[in-house]
Amino acid sequence: MSPFIRINKLLSQLGIASRRKADDLIKQGKVAVNGSYLLSPGMSINTEKDRIEIEGVPILLKKDQARLYLLLNKPCGYITTLRDTHNRRTVMDLVPKDKGLFPVGRLDKDTTGLLIITNDGELAHRMMHPRYEMGKLYEVTVSGSFKRGDIEKLEKGVDIGDEKPSACRIRNVKKIRGSASIVVELHEGRKRQIRRTFEALGYKILSLKRTVYAGLELDVKEGSYRVITDNEVSLLKVKVGLK
Repeated sequence: MSPFIRINKLLSQLGIASRRKADDLIKQGKVAVNGSYLLSPGMSINTEKDRIEIEGVPILLKKDQARLYLLLNKPCGYITTLRDTHNRRTVMDLVPKDKGLFPVGRLDKDTTGLLIITNDGELAHRMMHPRYEMGKLYEVTVSGSFKRGDIEKLEKGVDIGDEKPSACRIRNVKKIRGSASIVVELHEGRKRQIRRTFEALGYKILSLKRTVYAGLELDVKEGSYRVITDNEVSLLKVKVGLK
């Protein structure tokens, strides 16, 4: 069987996008082959040699390569990227090499907590798609006291300069000497969204940790990881409509 196939047909076969949606992704400059963004939806690629990325997420094409799913507790100071041109520490320094792994989504340099690392591009792409609204819980520690009146503002939505306000659910508030700890539930994934939201209300964030993502709970020490169980992987796939 020939290894050459049209890119839109391949993405459709992988269950990542319909052919029409694949064409839209290519036209929007979101699909790259061997590091270069595509210009034509009709381009054919070599499934045995070419490397495909969608919005920076590698797509695993080799069916004989074992899928691997890891839950990492990201420490502060690590960059969430495959590689860094400034030679800074990345989350990939904390997981096995040569497995085709990449992070699902991002946590900024100063944010700690739960990060999924995998080589399953299909699952990763769906988990990051806004359509599936993967639930996340964060522990936000702010300097000073937290105003109860701001709960309503946060849940209704705060203007952070985007097209729509940033809304989240406040699950718990606990006073600490000189600070406050707030558990925040979020279903979006905008860049630095929680930091921008709290800063818009005048708060200084002392720490930010993600404790839950898509039903998975943070249960390993900082800097460590564990293999996500088969049952957990199955539940993740159900959440995004995969068999």
